[in-house]
Amino acid sequence: MDILPGKLYLVPTPIGNLEDLSPRATQALAEADLIAAEDTRVAAQLLARLKLPFKALLSYHEHNEQSRVDQILAKLAAGQTIALISDAGMPAISDPGQIVVAAAVQAGYTVCALPGPNAALTALAASGLDSRYFHFEGFIPVKGKEREARLQALAGQAETALIYEAPHRLSKTLDDLASQGLGDRRLCLARELTKPYESYLYLCLDEARDQLKVQAPRGEYVLVLEGREAYLARCPEADLADQQDLEDQVREKILLLRKAGLKDRGILGVLLGLCDLGKNDLYQLIKETADPV
Repeated sequence: MDILPGKLYLVPTPIGNLEDLSPRATQALAEADLIAAEDTRVAAQLLARLKLPFKALLSYHEHNEQSRVDQILAKLAAGQTIALISDAGMPAISDPGQIVVAAAVQAGYTVCALPGPNAALTALAASGLDSRYFHFEGFIPVKGKEREARLQALAGQAETALIYEAPHRLSKTLDDLASQGLGDRRLCLARELTKPYESYLYLCLDEARDQLKVQAPRGEYVLVLEGREAYLARCPEADLADQQDLEDQVREKILLLRKAGLKDRGILGVLLGLCDLGKNDLYQLIKETADPV
């Protein structure tokens, strides 16, 4: 595919401290023909603080992201250089950007992502938790089946998990994670990163819940949550408890299916694939589980 003349820069902006903006990022903003911004007011304030001349600004946020793609591609087709920024941090990482980046790549334009501020990686580096392998969750859905599915997925996540949360939802999110059996997991609560009042709390999830009852959360948070693999290495007895709990739940299902008239083979067919037990182990459990009285 031929590379077309227009260029799209992804420019990470400070998450708290203006001095974290690199000279290269400042240069990209200065030379751009157009700045696509999550909030044009925030972008204008940033340009003013950097003492850069006023630039053409285009709003690009989660509610108009899809509709802006053709407009941005047209600017790129005209050979323009566009800088894409979010209010803070790296565009396309829990912020708008992914849709237009995919479209620009598909169309053959150059996409250049500049390194810079990122709350998740900053928190991970300082967390003291396993940083070799990690899972970036970002913001958990606020409600519904999608939220429940993500919470369940986090409970089984082998690697360290990185979660973003707003202060008014933090307590509920911690409670919901605890309901998934994660109360003993180590947790780093990183707050207001790179700002004057940034702080790190190192504790377990249940301790964090207790702390928030005494001191209300303020500011934006990154939660760095110990993964299942590291947790079981630290507390191997928890794996045995989990296995016993799983078997107890499967036994209850077996009894219900027997009561409905199913035989052993039929029960195996229903349960196979619905629980984390191999075929042989599941069949043995079915044989061992007594018929209901």
